[in-house]
Amino acid sequence: MDGIVEHPPLNSDKMASEAWEAMAREDAEAALRLWQRLRQHFPERSEGYICPVQVLWQVGRLDEAEAMAKEAFARFPDDPEIFVQYAWIEMLRERWDEALGWWAKARAELPERPDPHIWAARTLWQAGRLDDAKAMAEDSVKLFPDNVDAEAECAWVAVARHDWNEALRRWTLVTERAPERADGHTGSIQALRMLGRADEAENVAQAAVARLPDNEEVVIEYISAAVARNDWPEAAARLDAARSKFGDSRRLEESIGGVEYRIRSELATGAGAAPVNTDEAPAAGVAISPADLMLSFESIGERCDFGAVQRRFGVEPLGLLRFGFSKYEALLAALADRFVAVGTPEDTGFELYNDENILIMKKYGLVFHTFVEQRELPTEEKRQLFRQQQQRRLKFLRDKMVSDFEDAEKICVYSTEERASDADAIRLFEALRAYGPNSLLYVRPATGSHEAGTVEVLRDGLYAGYFTGLADFVAGNQPPFEQWRQLCEQTYALARTAS
Repeated sequence: MDGIVEHPPLNSDKMASEAWEAMAREDAEAALRLWQRLRQHFPERSEGYICPVQVLWQVGRLDEAEAMAKEAFARFPDDPEIFVQYAWIEMLRERWDEALGWWAKARAELPERPDPHIWAARTLWQAGRLDDAKAMAEDSVKLFPDNVDAEAECAWVAVARHDWNEALRRWTLVTERAPERADGHTGSIQALRMLGRADEAENVAQAAVARLPDNEEVVIEYISAAVARNDWPEAAARLDAARSKFGDSRRLEESIGGVEYRIRSELATGAGAAPVNTDEAPAAGVAISPADLMLSFESIGERCDFGAVQRRFGVEPLGLLRFGFSKYEALLAALADRFVAVGTPEDTGFELYNDENILIMKKYGLVFHTFVEQRELPTEEKRQLFRQQQQRRLKFLRDKMVSDFEDAEKICVYSTEERASDADAIRLFEALRAYGPNSLLYVRPATGSHEAGTVEVLRDGLYAGYFTGLADFVAGNQPPFEQWRQLCEQTYALARTAS
């Protein structure tokens, strides 16, 4: 009987369709199994080799993705889709030049596809090449005027450049063309907050949350809009509602968890009794919005105080040392070494503090918050992926900070209670000047002759600020926000006069 039973012929299109469906529902193991089956029965079909590469890098299995890409490239060297997959692997490994090379090959072979242009722009701004990124993103819009993703990438480049007016213009276009896209709404709200237009941000946030009430990113910006207005009761209510809706969301905690203490403490002291209009004109003598004022400074330690100050005034800049612990001698050693060890696997340690994962740079003794609790990483696979992500993030922030030091466009801030002498300030200042013509606000305890909230010039580009001391966050204290604002305003005015 076996000899006369006919088995149905295998259908390669059906196999591929099942594998695509598994990818669409983000079932990585099923997709890998189905693509393997296609390879076994139909080795001539390139998808069976190329598509698993995407599955693997999407779940963080980069070594396996690279091995599969090598095999796919050996079999199908002329298939441009493998160029795209190689580009993604190199992006995730933060090998920017290699990624750009693959994107260039993909553009040459796939001129009708927008993604090699769009993601090349993303690669460029992640590599810190912001002018090149702007040009690439704008070319993408010219080549593909109907592609909303290209318009959105222009907006992201503007965000990376801190060009908030341009970001707002681009995000508004994205929202008009694709009102169901969340990023257009959230980007517009963020840009308005950064421009100090808090009331407008609130109006946009209310409209966005009405349209997309179940989108977590929209809800996060909805909370941030209340924070930007100093409407602490409303911010607390929105945060509680978000927690009720999304539960123990890692994304929510990463974005808002660090603000929660401030919300609760402001409520406890009665500071949230009435919203404050942050759209009003800047303080006398400082022709800059509060948000842009805070973005003009870069925290380099000693602790998290200035990072909290920036958050208080509604800005969330990316900075390696913004929420880090960098003691004086450790910082000098890292500066002399150009922070080369930061983010390397052998130098990055992970420890727990009150269930939060803390990063420790062994060579320099630098310590960083992650705001990610261990309970959010229940499996070893998730913990390993988290470690890889953090190392990539550290290296990105390291390179960004070194680039910022070389550009010397921001005023660096270091606050300390222990190293308060002029000699200490000068030594750190000279370490920064090794990178370029940097300015430094060196904040130290007030004295009988220097009141808290005042600034003096020690050298051209070196300013000594005086404060009441570092905040004891563990004891529930917060930095003296108004005092810090005064220090920044005075320093900014002195720096502008000097230039």
